Amino acid sequence: MNAPQPGINQLNADLAESLRDGRFVSLVLFDIDRFHQINADLGEETGDAILALVGEVLANMAPVSYRIGGDSHAVLGLTAESADKLRGAVKEAAQERLQAHVSLSGGGVSVAPDLLVASEEAERLLYAAASKMLALAKQGGRDEIVWLADDGPFDGETGEAALQLFRDLARVNASRARQMEVASKVDPLTGLFNRRGFEDIFGRMVDSAQRTERPLGLLYMDSDSLKVINDRDGHEAGDRFIVDLASILRSVARRSDFNFRWGADEFAVVLESGNAARAATLAERLREAVAERTGGTVSIGIYCGVPESAEEAVRIADAAMYDAKRRGKDRVVVSLQD
Repeated sequence: MNAPQPGINQLNADLAESLRDGRFVSLVLFDIDRFHQINADLGEETGDAILALVGEVLANMAPVSYRIGGDSHAVLGLTAESADKLRGAVKEAAQERLQAHVSLSGGGVSVAPDLLVASEEAERLLYAAASKMLALAKQGGRDEIVWLADDGPFDGETGEAALQLFRDLARVNASRARQMEVASKVDPLTGLFNRRGFEDIFGRMVDSAQRTERPLGLLYMDSDSLKVINDRDGHEAGDRFIVDLASILRSVARRSDFNFRWGADEFAVVLESGNAARAATLAERLREAVAERTGGTVSIGIYCGVPESAEEAVRIADAAMYDAKRRGKDRVVVSLQD
């Protein structure tokens, strides 16, 4: 007889340990499709046999699996390919041994460990994201796995969930960074992702844009005033100015946009939609808000399109920003791509 699968408490403990050790690969939640109907049609004895069979297959094929309640199971560390093989093995075993048609729906979330900071809230966010993907799988007709992955694609309901997870993780990481004073991809002064975080997340979004041929937008913003504020009022005033800029980004940009502190007084906003008119409107709102709410101004350069690389998009937006500086500062310049 196989040993009983560990339950939800052990899953939580192992998930926390994988985050602490930087070993997190994925979390997948599985449900047996139409299990209540199976019980009604074939009887509870067959239902119990199916539960035992699913637990056996998971235990044999997964690094470690968990029975988290009813007909629900969880697995840590599966790749998309191994998750599909596991589902196929369940189908085959159920047909051969029980002459029953059994399928699994799954919701998976895969995020690079360097985007995660160990915390109870990060664990909750990953579990909630996997649950959301499982619900989408069931809504889509069952017998499939829906994945949320940090390399996209960032479209549809899955894309919206991915973007929301990134934003929530940024908030969690920022809080953790202030507590621990370490976070390689989070700026502790503003709570925004820093340049390393930008390079990671934007690089993934560029890859997704290239695959889907959907343009994205990049606003590159540089203060015209930080040096003057530092020289005139001191570095504490300069820090307050930077914090104010970050606050304005949060209040003016849409929830679907990503805000980054690129450097000392440089910020970036990534738009999942590469609509040039919308990007220019947002940039003007940001410029006006900075002028109205702070003692300084900013110059903003915009790139919209499907870039050949993340570096190309940054280079073009940066050049547009310097063009704004040359034209007198406190203005927006859109780089028009062929």
